[in-house]
Amino acid sequence: MAHSKRNTSLPHFTAYERSLLRSNWGTQRTRLSRESFLPFGSCQLCLQPARAPVVACAHNGDLFCRECAINDLLAQRKEIKRLEREREDAAKRSAEDDARMMEEARERELKEFELISMGLEGSKQENNKKRKAPTMEKKNGNGHGQQDMEAKIDAATEAFRQREVDVNGKRRKVFELSEAEVARYANSELERLRKMIELEKAEAKSVLPSFWIPSETPGTENEPALKKNLKLSPICPGSTKETRHEYSLKTLVDVHFTEEKSDSGDSISRICPSCKKSLTNGLKAMLTKPCGHVICQPCVTKFMTPETTIDPHRTNQAEGEAEIGRILCYVCETDITPAKSSKNKHKEEKGSKIKPGLVEIKSEGTGFAKGGSNMAKKQGVAFQC
Repeated sequence: MAHSKRNTSLPHFTAYERSLLRSNWGTQRTRLSRESFLPFGSCQLCLQPARAPVVACAHNGDLFCRECAINDLLAQRKEIKRLEREREDAAKRSAEDDARMMEEARERELKEFELISMGLEGSKQENNKKRKAPTMEKKNGNGHGQQDMEAKIDAATEAFRQREVDVNGKRRKVFELSEAEVARYANSELERLRKMIELEKAEAKSVLPSFWIPSETPGTENEPALKKNLKLSPICPGSTKETRHEYSLKTLVDVHFTEEKSDSGDSISRICPSCKKSLTNGLKAMLTKPCGHVICQPCVTKFMTPETTIDPHRTNQAEGEAEIGRILCYVCETDITPAKSSKNKHKEEKGSKIKPGLVEIKSEGTGFAKGGSNMAKKQGVAFQC
């Protein structure tokens, strides 16, 4: 009977379930319109027009307010210190557990030694060896097995005789044992006992522990601690999973926009200092480092290309040759030629964190298919009971 079936017991999706899959469940995708994007020059933290704007990443061009960037750095530094304290505490707990385990292994080793010295231990092993000896002879009763056994005995006897010397016509065994060998034997025995104790505790632990008992409460004590050489650094809040990168206070570049007031004086627009066009999401803007001036991409292509020829009006030929390949800022004529990588890389990083060059300021899309990332996606899971 059709009415007795559950709606989710069918081998296929119904029309209603497919409508739910498109609207509520699964991976949802939507195309963003122009109203969904932030205007150019907005802070990616407070989502307002950036005040005292800075570019936090000299390679990605993420724009923030200076106050927002510093607050985010302080918050991340505080969280990093907390994580480092937790890692140190976990390392201390792990060291204490190891010391406790080694102490227990030493006590067990001493107890076994005392029992063996009193003759209470080891008798079972000797009896087992005596019982197993005839079985080995039975297995090796044939001729080939007997010959192999005799060859092994002769080889062992010869190896034993090589460690003996003649003293007054008598053979005496040479006993050589260094301190390193003694320590190795002791450590191997302690390691064996420690593994035995861990195995006994794992076997004694119940499969379904009573988690309401304090001693059986599951925790993260057994999880491996983080590596000591792992360095934690603040992550740029404008980065994604694919473009994750770090940033710091030393890499903040102050941005100097050229602003123009409207005729009424109510609003201020940020423009290109060369062509006087308003900077928007549809017009790519380039930032000069380290001076921080913002110029549109077409003007950079026209007026900020590297010099390829010598200026004929130059009186000094050497100065003209030195200017070949240089890139100067359009506003302040600062040399922003990208520095070549040299052998003294560490000295350069200590002296200056901001390297000269050009970087595109990151902006959101325009609503058109080509104007930025206009597709939003939300991951979800869809299944049928």
